[in-house]
Amino acid sequence: MIENYSLKWLKKYISPDIRKAFIARPNTIYTEPLLAGIAMRETGELIERHGPLSKDELSVCSILRGDYSQRPGETEKQYHGYGITQIDINSFPDFVKSGKWKNPYDCFVMTIDVLESKRKYISGKFPMLWGPDLIEYVVAAYNCGEGNEAKIISNGLDPDAYTTGHNYAEAVLKFAEIYKTLP
Repeated sequence: MIENYSLKWLKKYISPDIRKAFIARPNTIYTEPLLAGIAMRETGELIERHGPLSKDELSVCSILRGDYSQRPGETEKQYHGYGITQIDINSFPDFVKSGKWKNPYDCFVMTIDVLESKRKYISGKFPMLWGPDLIEYVVAAYNCGEGNEAKIISNGLDPDAYTTGHNYAEAVLKFAEIYKTLP
């Protein structure tokens, strides 16, 4: 089962990087299970597909690119997401071009920063949101953008209405709950 294998792999190899990211961002409201859930949603399938990788193999691995598109007539794919948490090159080109996306620790620090910027945007527009509801919208915004989430909130839609598969936040939160139960 992909969830268990990949989540166990993340807990074994990547949890130290997540914990180190909290040292770099000590006042964050996010948790290790939540960040692991994002990594799982973004990269779990790649981990599963490429078999057991050591952390060192993962850190330098070019498989951690995704969300690609290919224009008609072009022979090369254009990747949009980079690293274990799929940081978007269009939104954060300096981070991606720096090569830091290859390091899980740097990806988790950046993920905290991205989540926090989305939380501030959503909280500024919708101060009545807080707690788990706010987190669900922030996680969904990580996938589809805070502008889209603002439209979703304004129209009373499900947080995942515009996310990939229409289940991004739901999946991340499910993975986070499973991660909590792992030894």
